[in-house]
Amino acid sequence: MTDARLPGFDQAIEYLVKRTRPDPRPTVFDEDDIVDASDDPGIVPRKPYPDEVLDALAILRLCRAVEDMGGQPLSPARGLLTTIVARTWEDRKRLAKVIPELSSAQSAVTILSEEPPDRNRNVSDFIKKIEGMVELGRRTIAILSTPEVLSAPLALLETARVILPPLNARMLTLMLKYLHPGADIQVPLTDVQVSGLPPLVFGPAFVASDAEEAITHLRRLGMRPVAATTGPTLEDVHGQHEAVGALRQVVKDIEAWRAGKIRWAEVTKSFLLYGPPGTGKTLLAHALAGSAGINFVKTSYSDCQRFGHQGDMLRELSAAADRAIAGTPAAFFVDEIDSFYDRGMSHNGYVIGVVNGLLTLLDRLSATEGVVLIAATNDPRRVDPAVVRSGRFDRHIRVSAPDRAGIRSMLVAALR
Repeated sequence: MTDARLPGFDQAIEYLVKRTRPDPRPTVFDEDDIVDASDDPGIVPRKPYPDEVLDALAILRLCRAVEDMGGQPLSPARGLLTTIVARTWEDRKRLAKVIPELSSAQSAVTILSEEPPDRNRNVSDFIKKIEGMVELGRRTIAILSTPEVLSAPLALLETARVILPPLNARMLTLMLKYLHPGADIQVPLTDVQVSGLPPLVFGPAFVASDAEEAITHLRRLGMRPVAATTGPTLEDVHGQHEAVGALRQVVKDIEAWRAGKIRWAEVTKSFLLYGPPGTGKTLLAHALAGSAGINFVKTSYSDCQRFGHQGDMLRELSAAADRAIAGTPAAFFVDEIDSFYDRGMSHNGYVIGVVNGLLTLLDRLSATEGVVLIAATNDPRRVDPAVVRSGRFDRHIRVSAPDRAGIRSMLVAALR
């Protein structure tokens, strides 16, 4: 069984076959453990363990990310660095195990994986290990929880950055079809539901005796209640009727997208909020994420500029985008976007380079399914027109001081 349209599928299956093919000598086996009988009656592959299936799925996820980068090899040149961003320790551990199996990773590569906090209290030790490898001229792959872990010198040696995408319904479907040949597999979960669950919970589906039992388990997972958000929601915003109304529609669109009823292209997903200071622009952005139950990633000119050098600032800006992409669905919020200035108002190379970097980043985020773009400014006239044009920020909403009705609703909510 192959699916050439899914990058890494053949490599994932090859990984499983290697681990489930027993010794060719006659073996006592249980019929229920047969996945696919071999032509040689003396060789009967056993059923993969859930841990092995999760490893194979990690291969699928990594190969998809590599394909998105143009299919370049994972291994960098000597003395240089490839980084892979994987948020969880489980993902980092699996990647360190399966990368040597991939054709895109050469044998002469050093793989270093960031430990979980309780086992890696001093991140500087981990950075020193990476620096030691590149000083020796090794081809190094570093698996990180976040790109901010890298030191400034290592960032200059980074030639590729791969962001591990979440597991999706198609990957899960293909793996279950491999485990249950000939069965009609219809995974009863959306991509968002699959990506929101820890991979470990799919284990019972991988050891199910038949496809019906596997689907029953997945259906049960789909019925689990969504965790309540701990941040503000649009219910906490008062006196901003236009903005709240527009963002409520986004919440409805995201719910429809999650249910598979509409495509992401049909979601209104980029907003510029403008108005005087203190009117609640940041609260609105955060409240959208809270009401939609999605991740919230915030950055600003000042957050990035404190890193100093133009390259360092742009790297921090890119790292914030990486967090949003790795955590989709997410709201990516740029505060003080007017601080990036209009390139026509400055001949400063630093300012021009930073704005150009921002434009590239916004285009990258706009092309990422599951990311809602929001920016805030006190004065939209100071923002470069290319930044706020249609296609980057489609809807511009004025956020003014609340009227009497808005103030009354705030008091009622506070005194309730």
